[in-house]
Amino acid sequence: MKEMKRAAGCLLAFLVLSGLPLLGAEEARVTLTLSAPVSLRVFQRDAQDRADISLCGSVNSGVDVVEAKAELLRGATRGKGTGWIVIAKGGQIAREGGFAGTLSLQAGGWYKLTVRARKGAQVVAETALDKIGVGEVFVTAGQSNSANYGDPRQKAKDERVVYFDGKAYVPATDPIPGGCGGGGSPWSILGDLIAKSQGVPVCFRSASLTWTEVKNWMPPDTELYKNLVQCVRSFGANGVRAVLWHQGESDSLAKTPADTYSDRLQTITEALNRDCGYPLPWFVAQASFHPGSKEPEQREVAKGQQMLWKKKVAFQGPITDDLLGAKYRSDGVHFNQAGLDAHAQRWFDALRKQYRWKSK
Repeated sequence: MKEMKRAAGCLLAFLVLSGLPLLGAEEARVTLTLSAPVSLRVFQRDAQDRADISLCGSVNSGVDVVEAKAELLRGATRGKGTGWIVIAKGGQIAREGGFAGTLSLQAGGWYKLTVRARKGAQVVAETALDKIGVGEVFVTAGQSNSANYGDPRQKAKDERVVYFDGKAYVPATDPIPGGCGGGGSPWSILGDLIAKSQGVPVCFRSASLTWTEVKNWMPPDTELYKNLVQCVRSFGANGVRAVLWHQGESDSLAKTPADTYSDRLQTITEALNRDCGYPLPWFVAQASFHPGSKEPEQREVAKGQQMLWKKKVAFQGPITDDLLGAKYRSDGVHFNQAGLDAHAQRWFDALRKQYRWKSK
């Protein structure tokens, strides 16, 4: 015990003689916890090429100010860091220590986000989070060729491309979370094309299920529609660039008339806008081919999809009805490597045309 007291006394004497600041017991125990955002989170950029990054967390002791700054990580090709910016102060910090605020960032990343708390001029707690991005966010929906039935599985080459599984953001490696099946999809390939063209991170969330007719997605009570709403809402208001819809093969088998197909999907898009609280663009692919259906039924479904384009209910997505045979399909229905590459490229061409993206 005497030795411990002597060591403590020596340490105190050293601090006093060296001029280093002495923290009180309360200050020494201050911790700051950041609950949002989380690593690999991508925020949808707006028309001004920016996004407000929502931050929330808590400190376990009374502080005067919580502030944050962003720094571009090494290798980022777009974006601009910030200095320290106050995100909460005074009464904006709850008595229990909770705080929330926003930090506006330019499109780009990845960013490193640092958050600190101050009492007066003294920093009493600090934490940091790597890999926050401002870029493009998409929800994908439809049936098997929108899900994980391609062969082989795909993996993004660009580490800025991620999938969201409803809880965490993960590197874009198939099978994409939320999509049925255990194979590959076009989405990581599309993500690579967008990241290269735009220099921003890209996120996809899947709401796809195989063997579904469009009627299986009807609002308000089908499980597919409720899941679609949840997928969009998880990114917050204006948090998704667009829904990418690739579906129709099952409707060809069901002999769905063009008017019926168009009316049903329009009902879904209008309900989703209402339930999510903002006008969410849709891109609808022309996808009607199935080897078990006949050409007249396929033409009806394709016509219904084209009607949506003409009525400006949805933007024109890729046409995949001509990607046929062993050159593009592994089993006559689902895409092989060449088919997945072509599918992704056509999605990129549709997005580039609508948003006037430049290709690099």
